[in-house]
Amino acid sequence: MTTAPRPQATELATIRLDEGLVGFPGTEHYSVIGGDGGVFELAPLDGDGPTFVTAVAGFFFPDYHPVLDDVTAQRLDLSDPDDALVLVIVTVGADISAAYGNLFAPVVVNTRTGAAEQVVLSGQDFPLRAPLVAAAAGR
Repeated sequence: MTTAPRPQATELATIRLDEGLVGFPGTEHYSVIGGDGGVFELAPLDGDGPTFVTAVAGFFFPDYHPVLDDVTAQRLDLSDPDDALVLVIVTVGADISAAYGNLFAPVVVNTRTGAAEQVVLSGQDFPLRAPLVAAAAGR
């Protein structure tokens, strides 16, 4: 399944990552906060993981179209690309000009169910650190 770009934020209250995020397997539920400008905070509701800044991939990287394998799509119960919201985890440096999105391992959310998974896109040529500000300036 090829995910569709989603240029605008969405209305999600919580998401569930059964496996947690990479490096934080003990936190499965996150509150999704914000959305203005295509940026959300993922705040843990259980476990003691950190809060993450994420960005709607299609908003900042309109040419980014990761392909999900069938097993992942089935695990997330995704049959329609329009139900997939792709979030990239953002690393923020000393200032906003040093913000990068992780395109290699996005968080894919089924917007119908709230099920989500951080998907490592092995075999696809996406960077771990894509400049966010440069992407936003190119929109």
